[in-house]
Amino acid sequence: MSELIPRPSGKITPFSAPEGFSRSEGKSLQRRQNAEVANGLVTAARVQAAGYVAATGMHLTGMLSREVQFQSDGDPRTSERLNYIADSFAEYAAWEVRRLQR
Repeated sequence: MSELIPRPSGKITPFSAPEGFSRSEGKSLQRRQNAEVANGLVTAARVQAAGYVAATGMHLTGMLSREVQFQSDGDPRTSERLNYIADSFAEYAAWEVRRLQR
């Protein structure tokens, strides 16, 4: 993965820290930059996971909805019962996506 903001790698030297920074300030800067990069990677992974769960939930909800139409074969009572199951799944999938936002 390419870095958006080039960071010094390795040991902190007077040349790798911004001008006017002491050695301890340079070390502190590098630690804070590393923490921000780690937080960014974790956030990106959470967003990707939520997107995957949402896409899978939408796909399966659509599949279940089509199956309801097929299985009920025009019977409104059967359609109501099967739609309840499909709707329950859709609620569960939505709950899982919301859970990933925490």
